[in-house]
Amino acid sequence: MSANEVFAKFIGSWKGTNKLFLSWLPDPLKESDSTLTVSLKANGQFVAFDYTWAYEGQPQEGLILLGFDTNSNAAQTVWTDSWHSRNTLMLSDGTVADDGSVSVQGYYKVTDNPDWVWRTEIVPKDHSLRIVMYNVSPENIEELAVETEFSRV
Repeated sequence: MSANEVFAKFIGSWKGTNKLFLSWLPDPLKESDSTLTVSLKANGQFVAFDYTWAYEGQPQEGLILLGFDTNSNAAQTVWTDSWHSRNTLMLSDGTVADDGSVSVQGYYKVTDNPDWVWRTEIVPKDHSLRIVMYNVSPENIEELAVETEFSRV
C-alpha cells in the first residue's frame, strides 16, 4: 500500500497537544495546542501536513510535504517550521513501512560544528496520527525534540 493510499483516509482537520522538548532548559517540556490539516497535492502525488502550535504564547506554523517512489519504499519530505527552521527548507530522505509509517532524516547546520540530523516519523494509527521529531548530534546521540498525537476534529 502506498503512503498516499494510507494517508488519503487522514485528509481533513486534526487537533492535538504539541510537546516540545528543550533538554537544555531546567523545565524542558513546553506544551501547546496544535492543529493539523492533511491534504493531497499535485493531483494526489504528494501529501501535505500543515500544522500550527505555539511557543511562549506566540503562534507558530509548519509544513511537511511528503512524496515517495511508488516503485520502492523510498520517501522524501520537504519541511519548514516558523520556529525550528525559519526561512529555510529541509530536504529529508527515508522510507515508508508496510503500515504506512514514514521515517525520514535531514541535516541542518550548527555554527562551528558538524551538521546535526533531524529525524521525523509520521505514524498513522486507526483513529489518530502521530508526528515525532528527533535531534541527533554528530556523536549520534538522539533526543526527542517534538511529539504530537493528533485526533480528528
